Amino acid sequence: MQSIDIHGANFAEIEQATIRERINPEFTWRAFDDYSPVNQLEIPVNRARVAFVTTCGAHLTEDQPFDIKGAEGDPSFRSFPVSTSFEDLELTHRGYNTRRAKSDMNVVLPLDHLHAAVRNGRIGSLASNVYSFMGFVADTEPLLQETVPQLAGRLRQDAADLVLLAPT
Repeated sequence: MQSIDIHGANFAEIEQATIRERINPEFTWRAFDDYSPVNQLEIPVNRARVAFVTTCGAHLTEDQPFDIKGAEGDPSFRSFPVSTSFEDLELTHRGYNTRRAKSDMNVVLPLDHLHAAVRNGRIGSLASNVYSFMGFVADTEPLLQETVPQLAGRLRQDAADLVLLAPT
């Protein structure tokens, strides 16, 4: 087995080179140099309603899979009830081995752990829906201009006090 020296590796450059080689030769990272405004949590975490957003590409079996072929990626999201069984979910993603992740979905979709955090009093409750993206979105304009405002509205409807984002 060949050993790889990762000391000093720039993973953003490695990822960009991989995307250019495999998917989109003109891909460049979009920089966001301005910090988001700080929104203080107004209640203790153990009383907060927590929404979960992931980029693992999870969706209900009957839902349309994410587009893993287009060079621009897929800026859409899927939602499903937080009580959904893993057996009713699929993973569609171009950036990792979904078959391996499917064998232990908590690796990319830690719902069992979030439910345990509620039972143990670490968080107040979970929002009723999980929101999932397929993490590769090379063309971010549709994501920022259309999808994110839609998601923000849904999170407000879910009465989320805080959002936990878990990238894959």
